[in-house]
Amino acid sequence: MNNKGRDVLPLLIQLKNKIKKYKYFCHLHTKKSKHINFGDEWRNYLFNNLLGNTDIISEILTDFENNIYLGIIFPEIYYKVFETFGKNILGANKDYMNLILKKLAPYLSVSTKNLDFPMGNMFWAKIKSVYQIFFFQFNELIPNENKQLDGTLIHGIERIWLYLAKYNGYYYKKIFKHV
Repeated sequence: MNNKGRDVLPLLIQLKNKIKKYKYFCHLHTKKSKHINFGDEWRNYLFNNLLGNTDIISEILTDFENNIYLGIIFPEIYYKVFETFGKNILGANKDYMNLILKKLAPYLSVSTKNLDFPMGNMFWAKIKSVYQIFFFQFNELIPNENKQLDGTLIHGIERIWLYLAKYNGYYYKKIFKHV
């Protein structure tokens, strides 16, 4: 795909016509965060927590099978993210988040109380917990890549996964594995 929409647009476009075939998906990407000096560490942390070994993968899939309303599983936020950016993980994305939620989950709005989301945008999800995002008409709203670090529709999408899960009656689980 063209260099547009970072990891989000390719995920949404490529999975859209296939989501009915699957119960779950794992979203991973190269996480090239060049604006920080721990990008490789962060990526490895996320990969290890989501795919570190067959026991981790088996545990995640078993959790989904045994917990009908478990919708999303993602790693705890990497400690260096807090050291670098503090607790303001909402960033300049609230308006974009509310725009998306207005269209996909109209009874919800962005809260500043629970700011959890899969930081780094890598996670496992039950398709039913987030299916609406694959049908959101957003392509024309996504800017061309210009090294934006925050405050775009893509950053808003990265932060609404848990809202969609909640709207659909699902909850999330954070994991931390030493691999």
